[in-house]
Amino acid sequence: MIFVRRKGKTKNVDGFKYFTDHEIKLLRRAARKDAEISIQRNLVTGVRSWMVIDLLTCKGLRVSECANLRCGDLKIGHGQSEIFVENVKGNVSGTVIIPYSLKKHLKSYLHWKKKQGERTGPNDPLFLGQRGQLGAQAIQKIVKKYLKLLGLYQPGKSAHSLRHSYAVELYRKEKDLRTVQKQLRHVSIQSTMIYADVSKEEIAEQLKGLWG
Repeated sequence: MIFVRRKGKTKNVDGFKYFTDHEIKLLRRAARKDAEISIQRNLVTGVRSWMVIDLLTCKGLRVSECANLRCGDLKIGHGQSEIFVENVKGNVSGTVIIPYSLKKHLKSYLHWKKKQGERTGPNDPLFLGQRGQLGAQAIQKIVKKYLKLLGLYQPGKSAHSLRHSYAVELYRKEKDLRTVQKQLRHVSIQSTMIYADVSKEEIAEQLKGLWG
């Protein structure tokens, strides 16, 4: 069963929930603004949160993958725009391509970490809190905070929906399931096929008003 709520509401397609393009932009804008305020006030929470949101929305990482990232996993030197992601839940370990905007943000974030006195060696965690490396639960709380702030939070909805949102948007751009499979690191293309069903929404839109 496929149902789509009114414009601006979270969509659900065959059992998985994702956010609209507009909602993702709102989320990113809120996190980025929070980071700018944090920098002005010499705070750290907003800067770290914006990096988390940028990674989850621009790369479609699982929450656990995001939490487990090490500084050495970032392949963002000259001529490089990739992140190494470890095998999680049966996915394939390996590097995934990232957009230039995310690469630039990651470089800036590493520079910021150094200024904060945080270690940035190959095995040092990318995300640190007051009690050490941020875990998956802490990442979930960051996402939930912004969803509630924007009125987008729904019971039973998690940061994993950002991964679905990334996959939906990536598939819509070129209709290439192989690209989505590689970027999500699915072992089987069958796991990626669910995103092809989103095209049924587009068909429904095209059928509106057919024959008057």
